Amino acid sequence: MNRPTVQRGMPDALALILAGGRGSRLHDLTSRLAKPALPIGSLGRLIDFTLANVANSGLGRALVLTQYEPEALNEHLSLNWRRAAGLRLDVLDGNALGPFNGTADAIAKVIDQVDQENPAQVVILAGDHLYQMDYRPFVDRHVSTGAQVTVGAAHVPLEEADQFGIMSADADGLIVDFSEKPAFPAETPDRPGHAFASMGIYVFDWTLLRSLLMEMAPLHHDLDFGKHILPRMVREKAAYVYALPGRGQAAPLWRDLGTLDAYHGIHADLANGRVALDPSWPVAGRRAMGSPVRPAWVGGRPAWPGHTIGEGATVGERTHLRNVVVLPGAWIGSDVAIEDAIVTGDAVIPDGFNLAEALERSPHWCITSEGGIHILSGQALSRLARTNTAPKPARWPERTDHALRAAPGR
Repeated sequence: MNRPTVQRGMPDALALILAGGRGSRLHDLTSRLAKPALPIGSLGRLIDFTLANVANSGLGRALVLTQYEPEALNEHLSLNWRRAAGLRLDVLDGNALGPFNGTADAIAKVIDQVDQENPAQVVILAGDHLYQMDYRPFVDRHVSTGAQVTVGAAHVPLEEADQFGIMSADADGLIVDFSEKPAFPAETPDRPGHAFASMGIYVFDWTLLRSLLMEMAPLHHDLDFGKHILPRMVREKAAYVYALPGRGQAAPLWRDLGTLDAYHGIHADLANGRVALDPSWPVAGRRAMGSPVRPAWVGGRPAWPGHTIGEGATVGERTHLRNVVVLPGAWIGSDVAIEDAIVTGDAVIPDGFNLAEALERSPHWCITSEGGIHILSGQALSRLARTNTAPKPARWPERTDHALRAAPGR
């Protein structure tokens, strides 16, 4: 696994990465996997983008806070990040130190561990967003304004803004209004049709944040930055915004991937080269980030455009896939027909399976997104097998040479 080379530049800052969430809107995708551990094509896992930002920005010290289904995430971090040159990383598990009941409550529960690092600033980051960002200007902005908190922000389309904390700021960047998931989000004057959304990332002076946590944690069981701390800072006129810039000549890149459609869509965008990834800002993974994920190959020929097959997934001969994301480890037999789907890593699809026919016989055995994407997971296939109308496959796929193991380099 290629790792970014850690840059020097912020010895007084500590990264605190919140990676304990499930992402409940992702349903079966996160039933056994924390959202930050979700695979992104053949590029790595979702948390790798945040960790690469940390390393590339010269933040040489990071604490990762885990809680929900931490095993796969911990294994990934141990194999790929704990030995990264110049980056010291420790994992703090909410199952031992918590429970962590909110984003700020998680930090409050690890005050002693942060104190041991003696940072001047803490950079609080979400481990489940896909973006490329240099945190050095973010911290510089915080120091130069004398803010009590500096909030990273990105423009999002108005029709999606009710999923985020939305801000308004004056010409100096002082946040004058903040609403968590508003029904009627305010449009930004500089970009019509968009709202200014909090990215859920913050810079605080540690001494100030520590005092706030000690004061507020006893008052709020689920102490949260978006619900409790940021609104207070805005009322006190002490919160400033930092707008995510683009890298090079590209538009800013930030994806939340909080829904099934967003997760499916990022794979299609990567496959078609529609994501503006900066190759000079490497993300740990098996492929340089400047290269798109290549379309899948099935049975020795290219499959339908726009979808991907993860490393370690198997697809049989004469199988037809259209607009499908196949996650690492999945097994798909021969003579299968699937459209508009995500196939999870624990799925075993039998020979002759036809998704459209299975849905026609029994429409409720799998989760279907608002955009019509079907989730073919081990759980869903077990539900299908228990229905009276479930088609009985002639045989289940065997791991023989008739199936093509999809490799990312093909």
